[in-house]
Amino acid sequence: MLLSQVIFDNPSLTDFWALERCVSAEARKMPKGASAPLTCDVEPEFRSTPRKWELILATAHERGLRARLG
Repeated sequence: MLLSQVIFDNPSLTDFWALERCVSAEARKMPKGASAPLTCDVEPEFRSTPRKWELILATAHERGLRARLG
């Protein structure tokens, strides 16, 4: 899953935390058994983007993957 594609597919995103929720939601949509990692191919350009944004988004992605199984 490419971060640039998530951002492109969701043009209404206004801040980093909305992106974080969106990454988790996109991971939940993935079919069971699929395990595509999040690839951070771009840096989010929001004022609210924290320094450890990659770790936060990777965690959101993993959370979404776990939620789809339960």
